Amino acid sequence: MAPLAEKSIVARNVARLGNCIELVSLDPHFHDVSIGLFIKDGIMTISSYSTFDGIDARIEQIRDRCAHLGDVVVVKDTTDQLQLISDLYLDRALRFMFIAAVEKDPLSEFPTGRITAPDTKTKLTFVVEGAEEDGKYVYTVSTEGEAERAEMRVRAAVGGFMRYSGCLRVEKNKFSFPDGKKYDKFARLILPLARNVSAVEAQLEQDEMAGQMNTQTLGFAQS
Repeated sequence: MAPLAEKSIVARNVARLGNCIELVSLDPHFHDVSIGLFIKDGIMTISSYSTFDGIDARIEQIRDRCAHLGDVVVVKDTTDQLQLISDLYLDRALRFMFIAAVEKDPLSEFPTGRITAPDTKTKLTFVVEGAEEDGKYVYTVSTEGEAERAEMRVRAAVGGFMRYSGCLRVEKNKFSFPDGKKYDKFARLILPLARNVSAVEAQLEQDEMAGQMNTQTLGFAQS
């Protein structure tokens, strides 16, 4: 395809779908097609150029999983759209939400109950609990188990929330989201990533390199 034609296709897609939040180059649960999450005027759309039978049902499945994994809601009377629950735009949290919705087993159950995750570097378990404090919703990170320098691991986890969700450190072991509101689903989603920033950063760089060309051209795999 000629360069001018490619640019024209990209321009039309951007006008229709908006900015690309994340592009998963291979959907491991549906014919290895590529599939993307886009946002325009606060509405997120999941889209693929795949022509496989069942792609619409797969998109709806991913959309519904996103609504369970992140603090977003489905747009009524649609099968491919989501909406932010507030004006807060958490780019990386949305990326992680979408990647998990696409790549994890679609039959796997969603976590419930307390927000916890085992530490990857010690035998500790991180626990995140939220409560109203001075007019905003504040999350406290603690640990269960025994390990040296547990306090440092807690501070590192809070730093991970700051990095991946733009959170604000309230105290050494406390953080809040930028608008001070409650986002329990994002907190649960980010905790396993916040505990090990270096490994996540390396994986992000690898994923971005793998999908760079697709992101630039919006050239999803069709079959």
